[in-house]
Amino acid sequence: MNTSRYIISRILLSFGWHRKNRRLTEAADEMHLLRQAEEILGEDVWELAEDIEEISVEYWSLRKLKMDVAKLKDAIQEADVLLSSSHEERNVILTQTNKECQALEAKRNDYIKGSEKLIAKRDRTVAEAKQIKRKFEAARTKIQVLGREGGNEEVIAGERQKVEQYKKEFGELKKQRDVIGAQVAALDEKIMHVEETLGHDRKRLRDEASSAYQSIGKANRDISKLAAEVGAVEAEMKLHFCEIGRYVSHHVGMDETCTRICKDHAHLVAQMQSLRSSIALNHKLAAMANV
Repeated sequence: MNTSRYIISRILLSFGWHRKNRRLTEAADEMHLLRQAEEILGEDVWELAEDIEEISVEYWSLRKLKMDVAKLKDAIQEADVLLSSSHEERNVILTQTNKECQALEAKRNDYIKGSEKLIAKRDRTVAEAKQIKRKFEAARTKIQVLGREGGNEEVIAGERQKVEQYKKEFGELKKQRDVIGAQVAALDEKIMHVEETLGHDRKRLRDEASSAYQSIGKANRDISKLAAEVGAVEAEMKLHFCEIGRYVSHHVGMDETCTRICKDHAHLVAQMQSLRSSIALNHKLAAMANV
């Protein structure tokens, strides 16, 4: 939305052509782009913002979070080393077998690999279902809030459609999880049968392998947990990036430090200023439509 479009829209508004929903939609889309730009700018310049007192909390928080991320990644690397050594230990144990057992052990390894892939697939399906559930809860809450506020029925109807779609997707994911679970159970049963067939003379090796599998499982769980923590910290960092990007872009030309650290990002700052202007004009037109 530039000045020319704004003037034309004002003229059309005087003839009753409001287009309020479009104005609000454009403003929302532009706000999303603005937040992305603020995050990008903040991530690029935050290390130069130490002397800006107004965003010192964000700066020092990022310094701390950077150290937290580095520490978590070091822990992930250690867990990866343990995982690799556990896999190696398992492989050594599984190769200690006589010729009569080699075919059975090869089959068992195939089953185990297949089971691990299915378990990973099931975990991804469960994670996807959780995201769908969050979207469902958000849409349902939005409907409740808009209903109480007497919100736009078209928007409410759209959210209800989303709710129904989320229910459908959630149901499909649940079916997928159950199917995969059954496949995992079937593979586990086959693995158990092969283990029993190997006989009592392989009991010691199975016990040793079980210890290795426990180490692998623990290492995988540790890696997953640490990766989730890294994701949470990085999400918090994005909030600080946005705040820093927002502040320095607002004060370019007014604050010497902000102007200096944004010198190499003049084009991005100009785009952000244009977006802010457009958002304001769209909101102004939308407000006029209510008059």
